[in-house]
Amino acid sequence: MRLVACVVLLVAVAVLGVVLAVAHACSPPIGGINGITENCSVSGTIPLQVEVKKIETTVRGVDLYVDGNLVESINQAPYRQEVDTTKLRDGDHKVYAKVRALARPDGMSPTISFKVSNAPETTDEHEQ
Repeated sequence: MRLVACVVLLVAVAVLGVVLAVAHACSPPIGGINGITENCSVSGTIPLQVEVKKIETTVRGVDLYVDGNLVESINQAPYRQEVDTTKLRDGDHKVYAKVRALARPDGMSPTISFKVSNAPETTDEHEQ
């Protein structure tokens, strides 16, 4: 009886090891975006670079999104793209990247919220 229990335990440990190895091998790569920080205010052109982390496979490319719209598909490292904020309305926006890899699901970077302020500041002139 003990022998059967030991065999069952060893099989369970082996299966768990395989499941964990497959889960690690299939975990998506994660990208981080440099060049912009959370809740910052930007204007003009901003240079962004996507860093790919947690990857042990070939990266096919990176897709950069602003407000859910694809800005650029970048297929070679370094994954850099300038974003012209003058083409965006003033106000709140979000940027994120999708990392495309071979033999793994796509990974997503954290979403970064930022504010565009391209309008020139004006002062009210009052007649006296």
